[in-house]
Amino acid sequence: MKIKKRFIILAAILLAMTIGSITYVAIDGSTYTERMMFVSNPYAKDSDLEVNVHETFVVTAERAYFDGDGHPCIEFRSTGEKRRKSTEVDVIIKGHGEYKLNIFVDRFGTIFNTDALDFDGYIIIEIVILVGLGLIFITMLLSFLENLKKAKFSYSMIAYGGAALFCAAIITVLIYGMQWMNTFRGFLQDMLHTGELFALVSAPVMLVICLAMAFSNIWLLRHEGFRPQNMLGIALAFVWFLAIAAVFWCYTDFITFDYDISSYIGSCLSYIVTFMACMLLSTIVCAYLSTRRRPPHDRDYLIILGCGIRKDGTLTPILKGRADAAIGFEKEQFASNGRHAKFVPSGGQGADEVISESEAMKRYLIQQGYHEDQIIMEDKSVNTDQNIKFSTEKIREDAGSLENIKAGIATTNYHIFRGYVLAKKHKLDAMGISAKTKWYFFPNAFLREFAGLIVDRKWKIAITIVLILIGYTIGARMLSMR
Repeated sequence: MKIKKRFIILAAILLAMTIGSITYVAIDGSTYTERMMFVSNPYAKDSDLEVNVHETFVVTAERAYFDGDGHPCIEFRSTGEKRRKSTEVDVIIKGHGEYKLNIFVDRFGTIFNTDALDFDGYIIIEIVILVGLGLIFITMLLSFLENLKKAKFSYSMIAYGGAALFCAAIITVLIYGMQWMNTFRGFLQDMLHTGELFALVSAPVMLVICLAMAFSNIWLLRHEGFRPQNMLGIALAFVWFLAIAAVFWCYTDFITFDYDISSYIGSCLSYIVTFMACMLLSTIVCAYLSTRRRPPHDRDYLIILGCGIRKDGTLTPILKGRADAAIGFEKEQFASNGRHAKFVPSGGQGADEVISESEAMKRYLIQQGYHEDQIIMEDKSVNTDQNIKFSTEKIREDAGSLENIKAGIATTNYHIFRGYVLAKKHKLDAMGISAKTKWYFFPNAFLREFAGLIVDRKWKIAITIVLILIGYTIGARMLSMR
């Protein structure tokens, strides 16, 4: 099933489930049965139970009885006269004492026990939410795995993985807490505490990741010099520490929720931190997996991405590694099926370079025994985006069209994911050919792709965060209802 069709079906199912559950509660909500599970007397008689409703124009007590297990049960019905009103109910149980219930009727006529936040049909709502999260998780996971199987590494793949992880975190907390089996309030509390719990549980992992990225940046600055992009790891560590400190400073109580503004801000922030952490973890996984995938031996062209040359016009170790990776793959392919691939060395001439990077790579390829007819130079590009764009144009000129053309992109392993993203952007069917390099380049590359994800999917991410905050606010206001 195609991914777009899968998401259309998911949206239709979620919409039908939402409408169905709301309709069910609206129909069933005008009545409510209170079961006092904390009281049990199997020998009690119905006459031992007395119920007094203070405001009878809000609700009436239709029936009071003991069920088969001896739990007091009271059936309430909305009068339909008053909405958004509450009343106290005195329950006197002979031999047990007196209890008070707070009953509220909302604008739609649904009756709530505001202490436990119970209403008839709440189990249906809980099931719909759990099933909905499960369906979203399965859909996102299947889409992620489909992209992985087809080697379609992209920002969409990161988003699928991050969304699946986020849903899995919420489902895990709900199943672990299991409070929702008793009251709707417990269910909501579990959902609203997911952010704090995830932040707490993931803190050691995120701490290691942030420290590793900051440490790698120190090595980058020492070996590559100061550039803003070489500070991404340090910036992430700083932002994450501030966010976590704010979460635990604002949020003060994991047990009760009184809708205090400080707790509200801390909890909302924890959800945003959780969501972004899931996206970061998905970015790391996708970027790593992209370096482990090797193309099949059916490539027509091998693009070699430039990255600077020495003053004498020879290749730097990084660029030589990229060229050697392309050469190694081409030899493997020819030995496998006798099929040659053309090389497309890509890179213009910098202000401090004696020749273009493309020319330098061409000379190296000729030294390795390849003929000029097997080399197509692209010597105008000045960045990775132009590398892929201009190389794609060269391939189109040479082949006549891009239809049925398969390419490989030889670049350093930390750079592979970026190659996939740009190849998709320029509609080139390409897979990465990984060349090894120093370890300290990797963490910064992960962050560059994470930043790329945020920029590329900024509106979708913003909408998702807004929807999360709206849902959180609705749940928090329900919990604050007394």
